[in-house]
Amino acid sequence: MILIIAEKPSVAGEIAKVVGADKKGKGYLTGGNYIVSWCVGHLVELAKPAAYSPDLAKWSLETLPIIPDHYLTEVSGKTADQFNVLKELMNRSDVSELVEATDAGREGELIFRLVYEKAGCRKSFNRLWISSMEEKSIRDGLASMKPGREYDKLYHAALCRQRADWLVGINLTRLYSKMYDKTLTCGRVQTPTINLIVKRQRDIQNFVPQTYYSLIADLGSFKAYNKATEKTEAQRIVERCKGKTAHVAKVERQEKKENPAALYDLTTLQRDANRLLGYSAQETLDYMQKLYDNKLATYPRTDSRYLTADMESSTRNLIDTLLSTGIYSTTITNDYSTENVKMQRVINDKKVSDHHAIIPTGSVTKEKFDNLPTGEKNILLLIAYRLLSAVYAPHTYTATKVNLDIEGEPFSATGKEILENGFKMVDEQAKAAIKAQPEKDDKPDSPDNSVLPVMNEGDTFPVVNITAEEKQTKPPKSYTEDTLLAAMETAGKLIADEELKEAMKDSGLGTPATRAGIIENIIKTGYIARDNKKHLIPTDTAYTFVDLVTDKVKEPELTAEWEKQLSEINRGSMAAADFMNSITGFISSFVQDTKEKYSPEQSTGVFEREREDLGKCPKCGKKVVEFPKSYSCESGKGGCGFVIWKQIGGKAISKAQAKKLLDKGKTDLIKGFKSKTGKSYDAYLTLKEDKTIGFDFPERK
Repeated sequence: MILIIAEKPSVAGEIAKVVGADKKGKGYLTGGNYIVSWCVGHLVELAKPAAYSPDLAKWSLETLPIIPDHYLTEVSGKTADQFNVLKELMNRSDVSELVEATDAGREGELIFRLVYEKAGCRKSFNRLWISSMEEKSIRDGLASMKPGREYDKLYHAALCRQRADWLVGINLTRLYSKMYDKTLTCGRVQTPTINLIVKRQRDIQNFVPQTYYSLIADLGSFKAYNKATEKTEAQRIVERCKGKTAHVAKVERQEKKENPAALYDLTTLQRDANRLLGYSAQETLDYMQKLYDNKLATYPRTDSRYLTADMESSTRNLIDTLLSTGIYSTTITNDYSTENVKMQRVINDKKVSDHHAIIPTGSVTKEKFDNLPTGEKNILLLIAYRLLSAVYAPHTYTATKVNLDIEGEPFSATGKEILENGFKMVDEQAKAAIKAQPEKDDKPDSPDNSVLPVMNEGDTFPVVNITAEEKQTKPPKSYTEDTLLAAMETAGKLIADEELKEAMKDSGLGTPATRAGIIENIIKTGYIARDNKKHLIPTDTAYTFVDLVTDKVKEPELTAEWEKQLSEINRGSMAAADFMNSITGFISSFVQDTKEKYSPEQSTGVFEREREDLGKCPKCGKKVVEFPKSYSCESGKGGCGFVIWKQIGGKAISKAQAKKLLDKGKTDLIKGFKSKTGKSYDAYLTLKEDKTIGFDFPERK
């Protein structure tokens, strides 16, 4: 008998169909000469410190660093039953050969090997390496398997990654927690992620806005724009150009093409779901997992946005099937032309490793769709519409740029005329179908005119009116889960070293499968808070922690160095032992050096130090101090209740403005508040008689 071991039950089921294993057993399928079973993810994990010595169960500086001579493993309690099934199957006398069919990648290799070693198995095994669950792909893979030992280097790289993460997490978490008498979880991915958020918030807090003036010339049938940095200059241009004539100096027309976005991987799906629907990364993953479990969507934890060549025909048929289900809008059903479908846009074998992009399955029906909960329904709509969009015609338009001269002052105008809406028709219908929340894009200083009139060099237009609008440069925005996921995915771009940047270009911080959990964990552990379920704001603990922790751990370079060296282990140009020696050397020297410099007097109460006094509370006279989402009275819950929210009317309120409000009873003029209808307005914040916050509007000129 041949025992095939997959990573997940769903994959095992697809393989079982191909080899004819159609009889169900407890934790496996069998038929013909095959038994097909599965791992349910990580069945075997690295043991906790207490497994090495009972003394290590208690956190103590004296027992650090913890560096095992050899690493122990243990079976995960939640999946012990399935491990026992595999152990029994592996050691059955009638099983002569094994097939490793876990995911085609480093972590998939680790999952199988740890089970194989823990079960004490010594039988030979072959490696099934496939990226698609199509029948042809499985058959081709089974026909071209290689001996499993040819993947030993990949296994050693995976083992090194796992052990190094364990060493960093265990030692630094215990070190910082005991030094500062507070639980401070620390990790190779988690800590740089916290640092990203803290850096962004500090950039916002330290931002100094610059005033400038946007000049708008109304030329009757269109508008032209200029900019000035000084008020006197803006006024001079307005007076000089008022009632004069604009001369066309140059006209540039260019046909442009915008191609559709690729299919979804997990990260891009999580980003869109957060931006358009407000779902957290974890909520999106949970909805996707349910769709996958119900066979309505493909595997969720993928980092690929493409399909394999052997899926082209079946995916084309899938599109026809989905269009006939009735899940799409009437506009799509009537206007979507399959003649405009170009499958090659989403086919790329080189960009599919473990799993292909997320797409719906042929099991989707209108009845199943209608019975889904709202969250799952919206996620299914996103991936169903994205499939149609990704393969559709490009969006084409004519872009026109006009340079004009008004009394020697340069103005410009741009226009955009759509030639073919293409995939944007699908994207617009998708947003309508999910009732997407409005996107608050900042308006550009020089917006496109919808269509410019026909004009040529030398043409003239009377200046109907000209105005100057005072504006201010804007600070960077606080991270949302959408933008944080993007930052984690592209964290390698922050690295100056080109070699390390290259090593990290395809990895980033975390993986699609782990990023949602990391975000939830840094919220759960008190480093980050959600502001109105949208912005991610660092807590006082995060600011203090980032200032204390070593740069080696809080910057993405550590991940980049690891990825470079793990790739070298996989290629055979670096020994696994050398990698582990460098990690243990770093941990040992850093922990020892830190302990030697440790002073209980300096460390005690670091996380409980007095917050900055921003002013006297107008209600009770106590101090007003900064909290993650507000500037509030230190009396806290059950106190007087005075609060100045950090976000008012869609505008961030700075610490300096809060101080002025407390001291003078009124802030400077704050520009860019937004009403509930989206209308922009300027106002002063004031302290009302009842000690709540109100608005004072400037006089209209």
